[in-house]
Amino acid sequence: MVTLGKGRDLIVYSRNVAALADCLLEGDVQKSWLLIAIYIEEGHSSTDVYTFLTEAMYEIGKRWQENKISVADEHLATATCDYVLTRFQLSQQQLLQRNRALLFCIEGEEHYLGIKMIAGLMREHGWEVKNLGANLPLPFALKSIEKWDPDVVCLSVSQVHLLPDLQKYIAEIENMPQSPLVLVGSRLLNTHDLSASGSSKTIFINHIQAFKDWLLINNKESSTQDKMLAMGEEI
Repeated sequence: MVTLGKGRDLIVYSRNVAALADCLLEGDVQKSWLLIAIYIEEGHSSTDVYTFLTEAMYEIGKRWQENKISVADEHLATATCDYVLTRFQLSQQQLLQRNRALLFCIEGEEHYLGIKMIAGLMREHGWEVKNLGANLPLPFALKSIEKWDPDVVCLSVSQVHLLPDLQKYIAEIENMPQSPLVLVGSRLLNTHDLSASGSSKTIFINHIQAFKDWLLINNKESSTQDKMLAMGEEI
């Protein structure tokens, strides 16, 4: 794992991120996967892999903002990253499923790789997951929640102009009879205070490591509850 306090490690990591970004932009799935495979062999966790890919996509976004690449280049990189993510997630061992999670991007949000990473991490930790992908209108989201009754609903948004819509999604979901926990993942949290978008019950997470920490705490609590229930049944 990269230690940010060590300059040399940070330089090497930054170069690796740039190299991965180059491979993704070339649409080279084999070279992209090779870089991920090497990273895994070095002992890095799933969270580290997701962070590595996220940083590479941020680098690509930065190049697009600087007009160094085109929209077509960014789309190719996204498709290549999607392939690498799928291959990585299929290689991971998954635990028995206890809880349910429904994931999607709100309407107008096309950036879906973040929730795909979240979905993969949840499956690894024993969650049954339905990932509805990008650009999901609110009525369809509500209908899916009503039909499937998830424990957690994960929303993703990365564009500032969609924040008023995010508030509507959270309010509608939290008022449903099912009362699922609402979890919002957004890189906007690094620069914006989104607390006004949801109630005190809404959980806002800005990084894959923070989400893993939440998962570990949640799973620990669930395991304790399962043991207590089992003891009660024995009595």
